[in-house]
Amino acid sequence: MLITCFCKIAAQEFNESERVQNGDLTLFDNKISDLALAKMNNSELRLLRNMAYAKYGHIFNSEDLTKFYSQFDWYKPEKKVSDSELSEEELKLVNRITVFETRQETKASLKFGKEINGVWHISAVMPATWADRFVIEPENIMEFLVSNFEENPVVKEYLGHYEIRGNVIIFNVDRIVKKDATIKLEETLQFKFPVTAVSEVSFMDGKLTRQMLKIGSYEYYLYYNDPRS
Repeated sequence: MLITCFCKIAAQEFNESERVQNGDLTLFDNKISDLALAKMNNSELRLLRNMAYAKYGHIFNSEDLTKFYSQFDWYKPEKKVSDSELSEEELKLVNRITVFETRQETKASLKFGKEINGVWHISAVMPATWADRFVIEPENIMEFLVSNFEENPVVKEYLGHYEIRGNVIIFNVDRIVKKDATIKLEETLQFKFPVTAVSEVSFMDGKLTRQMLKIGSYEYYLYYNDPRS
């Protein structure tokens, strides 16, 4: 069933940029997805990354950061905050954001052939069921499927096309799947992930070899060359 939606049905899920501008510290209460980071520009990513330190009273050398955080009552600059003062989850987020800040659309573009086509899974070894995965097909068709471990996700699948600019794979989503309905979006959603070339990695003392593609801040492993498998 294909439904055309006039409202910005999926865009409502990605309000992290607005929350950053509002100095919303609850951003750190739940895990921020790579999709959310891919929706943000580098200026917003920088503000979010430094917000992890600002919440503990970090004194910034950059005047623009000091000016930005000073508009919020919670910011009390007192000291230089080190990574050791961040929680484990905050530090992981900082490191993931840093990966996204490596996006450079103006550099020479990565070249991919048929090796990019297939089902790319976030785990090298299959657990009880599928986790997050990208499905990349010929003609630049691309899908992102949300992990089966996630109960009742608002959106189960993101469908569209991709292009490569520099070290960035730009995922233009024009349809989403909610429950059992495929919804055509009135306005395309654009996600920008840093991407690497395909490489080969080995596990278990060389007994298991997988093709690996890093998309965003995670490594994805090739399970099937045939995207329809």
